[in-house]
Amino acid sequence: MRTSFVGRDRESAVLEDCLASALAGRPSLVLCRGQPGIGKTRLAEELSAEAASAGAVVVWGRAPEAAGAPPYWPWRQVLRAAGQHADLHALARDHRLTAELARLAPDLFQGVQDGTVGPGTAEDRFRLFDAVDRLLRLLSQERPLVIVLDDAHWADDSSLLLLQHLADSMSTQRLLLLVSYRDTEPLGDVLLVGLARTPATRVLEIGGLSLAHVGAQLASVLGEEVSDRDVEQVHARTGGNPFYVTEVARALADGTDELVVPAGVRDAIRARLRRLRPETVELLQAASVVGREFPLTLVADMLRASELTCLPLIEEAAAAGLVAGSPPGDHRFVHDLVRDAVEAGLVPAERVRLHRSAADAVERMHTGRLEPHLSDLARHWAAAAASGERERAAEWITRAAEEAMRRLAYEEAARLYRLALTVGAVDIDDGRRCRLLLGAAGALKSAGELSGRLPVCRDAAALARVLRRPDLLAEAALAMEGGESSLEAEVLVRASCAEALTALPPSATALRAKVAANLSTACMYLGDLEVAGRASAHALAMADRSADPASLAAALRARQLVASGPEGMEERATLADRISAVGHEGQDSTLRMWGHLWRIDVAFERGDLAAVSRELEPLARCVADQRTPVARWHLLQTRAVLAQAVGRFADARLLADRAVAALPPSAAGRESAQINRTALLSLVGLHTGDAPELTGLLGYGPGDEDGDGLDFPIEGVIFSIAAAFFLADAGLLGQAATLYRRLGPPASWRPTPHATTSSFALGIGTAIALDASDDVAVLRGRLAPLRGRHVADGAGAVAYNGPVELYLGSAEAHLELLDEAVVDLEAAAQACARNGAAGFAVQSRFELATVLTRRARPGDLARARTLSVGVVEQASALGMAPWVERGRRLVDRLDDERGNPLTPREREVAVLVGEGLTNRQIAARLYLSERTAQNHVQHILTKLDLPNRSQIAVWVTTRT
Repeated sequence: MRTSFVGRDRESAVLEDCLASALAGRPSLVLCRGQPGIGKTRLAEELSAEAASAGAVVVWGRAPEAAGAPPYWPWRQVLRAAGQHADLHALARDHRLTAELARLAPDLFQGVQDGTVGPGTAEDRFRLFDAVDRLLRLLSQERPLVIVLDDAHWADDSSLLLLQHLADSMSTQRLLLLVSYRDTEPLGDVLLVGLARTPATRVLEIGGLSLAHVGAQLASVLGEEVSDRDVEQVHARTGGNPFYVTEVARALADGTDELVVPAGVRDAIRARLRRLRPETVELLQAASVVGREFPLTLVADMLRASELTCLPLIEEAAAAGLVAGSPPGDHRFVHDLVRDAVEAGLVPAERVRLHRSAADAVERMHTGRLEPHLSDLARHWAAAAASGERERAAEWITRAAEEAMRRLAYEEAARLYRLALTVGAVDIDDGRRCRLLLGAAGALKSAGELSGRLPVCRDAAALARVLRRPDLLAEAALAMEGGESSLEAEVLVRASCAEALTALPPSATALRAKVAANLSTACMYLGDLEVAGRASAHALAMADRSADPASLAAALRARQLVASGPEGMEERATLADRISAVGHEGQDSTLRMWGHLWRIDVAFERGDLAAVSRELEPLARCVADQRTPVARWHLLQTRAVLAQAVGRFADARLLADRAVAALPPSAAGRESAQINRTALLSLVGLHTGDAPELTGLLGYGPGDEDGDGLDFPIEGVIFSIAAAFFLADAGLLGQAATLYRRLGPPASWRPTPHATTSSFALGIGTAIALDASDDVAVLRGRLAPLRGRHVADGAGAVAYNGPVELYLGSAEAHLELLDEAVVDLEAAAQACARNGAAGFAVQSRFELATVLTRRARPGDLARARTLSVGVVEQASALGMAPWVERGRRLVDRLDDERGNPLTPREREVAVLVGEGLTNRQIAARLYLSERTAQNHVQHILTKLDLPNRSQIAVWVTTRT
């Protein structure tokens, strides 16, 4: 009994507008929310019909109420439906998406064999999400695509994360995503926060029908008008909820003498059940524990009856308006509220019995191919465990968790591991319990969840100690590492890894290598550099002995971090070659990417910008193979830094913005990427005159990293000194001094190794601005051993800051060591001329001209003027407005000090040269011979110490 569609004009108009936009290539996501029975599904059905008539492909995915569907079940349904309109296999094959899509829907895509698929990583899951996104884009190119996700409040977390990814990626697809969910059910942050903030999202609140529309719906069901008094009574009791209104109409249609609004929908449905045969009720009760959709063959097996015997019972239930569907195939309850009401009528013991029966039936029906049904078995066994066999129930739930890990549904895997622990509580031994805890920890690690993982790891470690299993203790220590870290986490990782290393036998070389690598990384974060160095060396030795590629990769990464200081530059070059070799041997594009990135870091420190450029093409190929946002960020960030280094400032800004945009809003590491962008754009601003972007740097001095007063000595120096440096450059000397003084005397600074050179270089600039001469001298002494290097980080390209000699020369000039300053600034200018660091070449030449002016030895002023004129010309070409002005002021000052060396006639000639006239044209203009004009030009070049006529033009420009 289907009612007419009434009372949804406003909602329909919104959806029609979104559909029109999607058809025109402006994708939309509509969140349709309301209480159960309010008509969300019916609204989606009406939209589907309209979209289909407009030529769109319409596909549905529905999340089941019971937690027994496989991970990504709504999306499997979507892809299965889409496969009826396009050859998904061909699309996936042609665009190299099959392997990823097979993870999500192995029944639809034939990728690698299930037996060879192991647990993946966060990067693997991004590739899966990206593959789904790309497939949907391809489908929407052929025909507009409308996807309806119904009952999203019951979807597994992984399905919701995929939805968020698609929403974040919306651009020009002909796509409309309609997501319906109950506002009475608890939802994760994905729907409530993540989706709602997406620009393409619209939220559609569905309320009850008006009084008039309730009357219209009652009339459509009953076939006759209902009195105003009765309509008012129904409206008051139902709140205009269409499903409840229909239940009232059904009661009247069934022969009720007077209008009695039931106290609740469950009462109404139970009343209808009482009019059915007991056998039909029994069938419906068995079906209710299966789910809203149920195969009749499965229910018949549960009842130990034949499918033929069950057909009349299904027909009776369908006639009562409780189920729909036709044999052969699946049937379904007409609404989730109907299934809820039927299941709620079961006494607990009967519910447990039926779940046990369902588990047995699923096993019998799918013998030999249980993987797609493990989630369902886990659900039934979790409910059936109350009657006993808890250990067996825990085993089935564990198998479902392992399958979820293979499908990259990490949140679902973690839930199932925890469920297995709860179900098996007293029946499983400590060894099994420890393994389940480690499974949960591994799932949470892959999901990037830290806070909930640490207690699980602690519990696993405690059991490993009781069991005297150092291997399990090591696994617990390894599971603690990763994700957005904290001081508490790193302290725990350090202690756990140290304990595991002590307990592990020397023969466990691969495991020892991984644990030692973790210990090294934790100690680096905590500032214990000595222990980190020993641990990384041990990790590398063990990895070499084990010949295990994964252990070797972990050890190489730990050692690279330890060697990230300037003294480790040559070692890092060797490490880059080693990890590249491991990547090539194992066909691992991630390891090859790290090899290129490490070489790039070394090249920046050497000032070899050409080498950086050469690495970009092979790096780009690795990034293309990975298809992950982090890899793309690395590529764009490197390109941005190179652009900044060579003076392509507009490109640097654009690439820095694109780099951050490559990371999804919720991605781990996005905050660090924002800080890198801030640093890069602030350095660009030093050359171009744009206001420095201090947001994201000011809160990172010692004691402020997490806003909780904790001291992170390994991070404090670089963040504080960078912020102080940019504040000082902006003229905010009071704030700069506050940050700077909090660091203490420069002799006591212990910056993180990778930022050592940057910390001392920026420290010199800040101390000069604050006129802290003693500090300038100390910092000069700390930076001096690094002559010949360039100022860049050794653990990831954040920015390029020019040659070390530039900062040494500035320090020496401040300290009145002018001869030393000239030597260092000449070296800086020559280095920048060689490597193409155009902005820093301007800066170095200006600083050199300034020192020469102050020293004023014979020839210094003429040379200073030549340099200053060149600064004006080069800075103008690069868009370095502040340096153009500084150069002009210095030229004026030098001319004032030297007097104007040109005669009036020579000044006339110089002006005409500046206008671009030839000697012949000048002679004609001034009534001179061409030979005389030529002589005047030569005298001007000699007096001004200029190399060519174009420099005369620049000189004239600086004088006007």
